[in-house]
Amino acid sequence: MGSGMPIANISNKLTTLTSLTIRKISGLVSLPEGMLKNNKNLTYLGIGDCQELTRIASPDVVCSCALLESVRISNCPILAYLPDGLLTTSLKKLVVQNCNGIQLLPVTQALPSLCKLEITGCQELSSLPSGLDYYISLQELAISNCDMLTSVLIHSPPSLRKLSIFCCNRKPESVPSLLDFTCLRELIIADSPGLTSLPIRLESCSSLEVLKISKLPNVESIPSLDNLTNLHELKIFCCDGLKSLPNGLAITSCLTHLKTLEIGGFWKELDSFPAFQVTSQLETLKLWGWPKLKSLPEQIQHLTSLTCLEVESFDGMEALPEWLRNLTSLKYLDIRGCKNMMYLPTLEAMQCLTKLKRIFILACPLLKERCNKENGSEWPKISHIPLIEDKCWCGELIEEKVSLPHSLQPTAYSLQLNLFHFLLSNEIRLASEQVEPVKDLHKLHQWIENQGLIQTAGTNAPRPNGGALEFF
Repeated sequence: MGSGMPIANISNKLTTLTSLTIRKISGLVSLPEGMLKNNKNLTYLGIGDCQELTRIASPDVVCSCALLESVRISNCPILAYLPDGLLTTSLKKLVVQNCNGIQLLPVTQALPSLCKLEITGCQELSSLPSGLDYYISLQELAISNCDMLTSVLIHSPPSLRKLSIFCCNRKPESVPSLLDFTCLRELIIADSPGLTSLPIRLESCSSLEVLKISKLPNVESIPSLDNLTNLHELKIFCCDGLKSLPNGLAITSCLTHLKTLEIGGFWKELDSFPAFQVTSQLETLKLWGWPKLKSLPEQIQHLTSLTCLEVESFDGMEALPEWLRNLTSLKYLDIRGCKNMMYLPTLEAMQCLTKLKRIFILACPLLKERCNKENGSEWPKISHIPLIEDKCWCGELIEEKVSLPHSLQPTAYSLQLNLFHFLLSNEIRLASEQVEPVKDLHKLHQWIENQGLIQTAGTNAPRPNGGALEFF
């Protein structure tokens, strides 16, 4: 919408709203007084991409929103603050994204209903709301790209189950502690060059089920994982300063429930992969290499329950090992970014993988050429596999796995979205003329938008390109 004036003209006529979304209105400095004051049953408020917005509304007007349950404010660069009255006792979800002018969140009362707090891209924010440990319902806290925020984990909300920290570019003033995070189920720390160490007392989080540590170039060690016996998903990758794996994974493994493991991308001077031991019940394994590695770690040949194996960035490796034949449960094999890879295991070894449904080769130019259907020397080794892919069309939903509505799960699966690798591989390709249209794709796009996620590209019909969608 071009101007804020039409909103002022109609605001007095709206009195029964329960949900209000305002986006891309130029010239809007503040919401019209009647917009919030006259809609006392408002439970959702979303404001986005309003470049001139300096305040939401006057304090006395905002106080009328006593039933608000969800607030999302995004891409309002000169918005200076959130009014205290907007943060009501009924508030369950607060998301603030890319509001560079906000320096603090003025919470003067307890928020007993708040379940999720997400703060992203608020460059001037210097501290989190005080009293987080009194937010008895807070289950999810996500902090990303807030460079002035020099202390994150100064509170321990008693009910917190998921903690995510991304894009921490400055070194914290103090090393935080996880001692009292007794209910924490998922911890993600990623893309943070400012961190030189992980929070202390990680080992005390015995309830952790998911731990993801990635892209921390200045972290040189990781605390022991011995006590994290409930972990079923563990990821430690692209940490350039790491020379060894932590106790609990390095020599003897206490992680008896582990089903998914992603490790590698460590100190580039290591000549071999750090020792690790995992339960034979592991189902999914991804290994990141580095130029000096010439082979895969041999211990993985004993992981007979493995159904998915992915190897990436093993530039020094020319061939996959013959012992791959031992992975008789393998269904999916992905090979990515191995620029000198030329050979698969022998035909006999590949035929031992009777359950293999798909092989995916991306950014491996030599291997791709040898697997050419027309005259490739490696083609006979894979010709029996039902699905062979060598292009990343638009790939899996980004690394953060999102729970899709049940009705959309088949759609998401057939799309095989992998936006993460699509963007990072620098191999953006045109979609094939033979791509089949996917039924109800528009529903998936709508669901993604409702979740506040970013869409990059999509199509619902065969055509030369994927049809770039608007970034928002």
